[in-house]
Amino acid sequence: MTLTSPGVANENNEFHISMKKSRIGYTTGLFENTPIKGVMPTASIAVLIVNHDIVGVTVQILGYYLSGTTIVLYVSELFSLDPGEVATRNYYSQFNAFEFQFETSSQVVEISVWGKDSAGNLVAAHRVLPSELKSLIPHWL
Repeated sequence: MTLTSPGVANENNEFHISMKKSRIGYTTGLFENTPIKGVMPTASIAVLIVNHDIVGVTVQILGYYLSGTTIVLYVSELFSLDPGEVATRNYYSQFNAFEFQFETSSQVVEISVWGKDSAGNLVAAHRVLPSELKSLIPHWL
């Protein structure tokens, strides 16, 4: 959290201090999902989110796929997690290339990503553990 205040007191000689919650952003990076013998290796993505914080948090999930040279947003979800709560989200991912980005209101939220084939088996090439997610610089900096 960051404390901010105006540089000068107001007419009553009072300073106003507001709390600004910082947002933490991560990305899987771009996954290539080139078909093998006409079949996409990854048919769906499971995202596992665990709130290890002592307060409720918000999580935003954005999913993109590559269409030619255009990046297309196809998942946009915002939800809350209570302390200790776990959530799983499943998304279609039969694209030649795709990426997921996450934004949370806490540094102690763990996110992992698991690619699954059409039979529900894990696809190792599309697995990202919390420590493997890449940091995103917040867009407001």
